[in-house]
Amino acid sequence: MSMAEPKKIYAKDNPEVALKVTKGHFSSDRFHINYYIDMASLKMRRKDAQEVAKAMVSRYVSRVSLSGNISLAGAEMEQLMASLATKTHIDTIICMDGCEVIGAYVASELSSVGITTLNSHHTSYIITPEFDSTGQMVVRDNIRPMLKDKHVLVVLATAMSGRTIAKSIRCINSYGGIIEGISVIFSAVDEIDGYLVNSVFGVEDLPDFKLSDPNECPDCKNGVKLDAIINSYGYSVLD
Repeated sequence: MSMAEPKKIYAKDNPEVALKVTKGHFSSDRFHINYYIDMASLKMRRKDAQEVAKAMVSRYVSRVSLSGNISLAGAEMEQLMASLATKTHIDTIICMDGCEVIGAYVASELSSVGITTLNSHHTSYIITPEFDSTGQMVVRDNIRPMLKDKHVLVVLATAMSGRTIAKSIRCINSYGGIIEGISVIFSAVDEIDGYLVNSVFGVEDLPDFKLSDPNECPDCKNGVKLDAIINSYGYSVLD
């Protein structure tokens, strides 16, 4: 077995967010990868999910720097900074890869920094999408009003090749959604279909990260056995 001991990598702009990674030889549904990236606690532990949400929201709010002799109480200062920030309206948050807890905190964080919704209910929609057997997003009739003419943020755990996300983007657009951003915990790509991918962690955090077609996998060619099968839920070790 070639699996190494797990180690933690801390987000550059938020030391409270730690990604647990294990080096080895892993197979997903489409790729062979040389790291297993464990996001269970980031998606399921309340405090961790809240910190991930803070890191994601920081990509959408450009806070101003206030200096000089400004005498305001803490709450008043926060309110002033929020009012002077650059904001993007977000009505609907679409959560993939089991990121519903993070999505809920993202909605809360967006509200706390003054990012408003434009829908008639003045609140955020948080959607867990449905996918068919081909990986295409399915939008039922009762969900369509939460997308049509709504400003959408897509939140997910990983963006590897971006193919599944690209399908989802086309679906969201076809139902009238206005995509304002893609926010990811770990991404191996910088953009998908012209949309910038805002990631908390990227390949710069794992300089030797490799994503390979199974037929071109260098570890397979060198006779390195697979350690485990992985997906967004976890891993299963191979004997």
